[in-house]
Amino acid sequence: MPNFDDYIERLKHKDNEAFEYIYEHTKRGVYSIIVAIVKDRQMTEDLMQDTYIKMLKSINQYQVGRNFNAWITQIAKNTALDYYRKQQKTTLVDPIEDINIIDREQSNDNQNDYTIEEMVKSLDMEEREIVLLHIVSDMTFKTISEIVNKPLGTVLWIYQKALKKIKKALREEPS
Repeated sequence: MPNFDDYIERLKHKDNEAFEYIYEHTKRGVYSIIVAIVKDRQMTEDLMQDTYIKMLKSINQYQVGRNFNAWITQIAKNTALDYYRKQQKTTLVDPIEDINIIDREQSNDNQNDYTIEEMVKSLDMEEREIVLLHIVSDMTFKTISEIVNKPLGTVLWIYQKALKKIKKALREEPS
């Protein structure tokens, strides 16, 4: 996990290279947390932009030495949840149906995309969030526990429960 402290100081002085470094090292986690909540690839990209704009506006509130990755991922989570809540209020008759999480047309390995998409469909939002953060973003369970604000043991239990659910769903899937 990279140390962002030097880059954050540069970012406070509007250094574009520092922003690019931070973006490149955090975008997978930010994407994973948002897509786990909104389940819409295009909206996820819009909400990622909102997340980074919010991060830039509040960068002076970040305490150097803390876990920057957890901080920005929390901003992403709050941004996605705000969007989700707003959609829930406005969408009374037409609920969000299954939306592809992974754009199959842009991927070289359609089989793996389909498997990831099918896996995620069988999980609830909390399970999906933890699985995507661990598998797609390659985050440690300790970092994930900070992001989702749950004890490490609870995160591990949810992850194991999600894996069992995935295995069951894949067994029941017709060949």
